[in-house]
Amino acid sequence: MITVEEYLDATGRALSGMAGIVGGLGDELASTRPPVQGASSPYALLTHCLGVVDYWAGALVAGRVVERDRDAEFTAAGPVAPLIARVDATRVQLAADARAADFAAPLRAVPDKSFLGPAGIATQGAALLHVYEELAQHHGQMEILRDLLRPQSTVDTARLRRGTGVKWGAVAPDTIGAWVADMDLGVAPAVRHALLDAVDREDFGYPHWPDGDPVPAAFEAWMAGRHGWTPSGGHTRVFTDVLQVLQVMIEQTTRPGDGVAIHVPAYPPFLAAIVRSGRRIVPLGQSPMDGVRLLVLVNPQNPSGRVFRRAELEAVLELAERHDLPVLADEIHADLVYAPHRHIPFAALGPEAARRTVTTTSATKAFNLAGLRCAVAHVGPPALRARLDAMPPDIFGTPSTLGRLATVAAWRDGAGWLEGLRATLTANRAAVSAWAGGLPLRYTEPEGTYLAWLGGLRAPAPAAWLEETARVRLSEGAEFAEGTDVDTGDCARLNFATSPAVLAEILGRLTPRLR
Repeated sequence: MITVEEYLDATGRALSGMAGIVGGLGDELASTRPPVQGASSPYALLTHCLGVVDYWAGALVAGRVVERDRDAEFTAAGPVAPLIARVDATRVQLAADARAADFAAPLRAVPDKSFLGPAGIATQGAALLHVYEELAQHHGQMEILRDLLRPQSTVDTARLRRGTGVKWGAVAPDTIGAWVADMDLGVAPAVRHALLDAVDREDFGYPHWPDGDPVPAAFEAWMAGRHGWTPSGGHTRVFTDVLQVLQVMIEQTTRPGDGVAIHVPAYPPFLAAIVRSGRRIVPLGQSPMDGVRLLVLVNPQNPSGRVFRRAELEAVLELAERHDLPVLADEIHADLVYAPHRHIPFAALGPEAARRTVTTTSATKAFNLAGLRCAVAHVGPPALRARLDAMPPDIFGTPSTLGRLATVAAWRDGAGWLEGLRATLTANRAAVSAWAGGLPLRYTEPEGTYLAWLGGLRAPAPAAWLEETARVRLSEGAEFAEGTDVDTGDCARLNFATSPAVLAEILGRLTPRLR
């Protein structure tokens, strides 16, 4: 038989533990339901627990009048701070009720059968025991909800090295991969479920979509719900990745010798695609626009992490209108923008922007699916749509069934997991910014992406030097301006999409070399 104080310690630990989880998740994520059938949000589950305490200890043990709507508890949502304050007040009241209770005395009211409590509870002690059992059970459920909503807090680097991913597979066993833009943080449960379900069905035959390819509809709903832009129906085409979309755009809108304008530094495969196609890279804002036939806008920008403001996007649109250029808007990092910044789809600037813009994106960056190869292009220019539709149907290839299933699962059911990921990346970004602030580096905190652009590195080929001396592989800065006169030779790009522990090891290894 435990004492009242031992009872209050146990119930207090459960309530404090749940409040800590909800507080750690923050306002938006705490009210998010994970993609598991029947699961509540952490906010709603904690609200329910407070309802249990109020009713069983307050009404049935202490005899207070308690108004309770049990069904509403499971749909509750709101800011975290008032709920945590309510937890504190509930703990104080529970302590008073438990200390005043007569454990052997009968309840002060008959339990409401609609509240689904166990049958046979007749004493105040039994009611208080039920409170403890409910809190203990729901504390465990709360931990599961937290883990579903947040990505992995630890990373098994041995598992990553054993896989086929280039980020860890291409480095030496004593070297940490922090270069290519993949994440170490797993995938959304909804994606995992969709893929495993297909594997269990051995569903690898030629696909059949009775209601049409599900990817365009999932993309259109995601953009409308998350970014406030409603893509035009029938304008979305499915490709294998955004690099393929760029290559198709180059071939369809330019000729050899033409210029392709893009902000530099830029994603190296984009630069390589332009050069290998026999076109000229024209650094946007740094060179005349003579002979330019295509404008490529990467927003959020890679590698700088810059998120363009509306006025900046309107200036790009004015430039495109003045030179009558189609715009390829690569928005693959749009879902990884940090508050208070906000992603604005370029095509959402207005009808003129929509008519000249091809918006390309993919779930692969935000949901860690690069190897599954599935992307979309929303083709605004009518003449370009007609040319693409006139091409032989299989000339561009097509994503696999698994790539499509994963993409649809991410965009339809992955929002809760994504918020957890964003919380992890926000904390990691803060750690990188604090670290960089103590070193002689050029650094601006990224407004989007999970990539930090470091400048002022003193060694030639600094990424190669750091890999040799610190055993951390970064991306070489010079690669982000190859084929241009822009000098990024003293820069390197660091990928911070990993666990806090691995990130701490990365920064710890780099620090002595950068002081």
